[in-house]
Amino acid sequence: MSLEEAIKIIQVHERARQGCLRAKFMREIRAQEEREKMLSLQGASTMDPDVASTIIQKVWKGYSQRNKTLKLREEELIFIGMHLTLTLRLTTKILLSAKSTRERRNVC
Repeated sequence: MSLEEAIKIIQVHERARQGCLRAKFMREIRAQEEREKMLSLQGASTMDPDVASTIIQKVWKGYSQRNKTLKLREEELIFIGMHLTLTLRLTTKILLSAKSTRERRNVC
């Protein structure tokens, strides 16, 4: 057997070995996907109660912190005089409508 024939035989066997490994790997991936699909079809009962409670706590803490931050921001704006309170908003709206009415009367 020549050197070239020996190299070809080795290459063929190596490619076959790699092909078998790749096929085995793909079978494992498909089996894993199938297991995940079956678990997802069973429903939410598969979630660990500790994980579920942690998720609920995270959501609630985020919600409450956003509300606290909004209140603090409004209080700070009121303190430094940059926040329009409800009465100021209404007064401003009334004044703007009166001004526009005055302008319409002067134009005609």
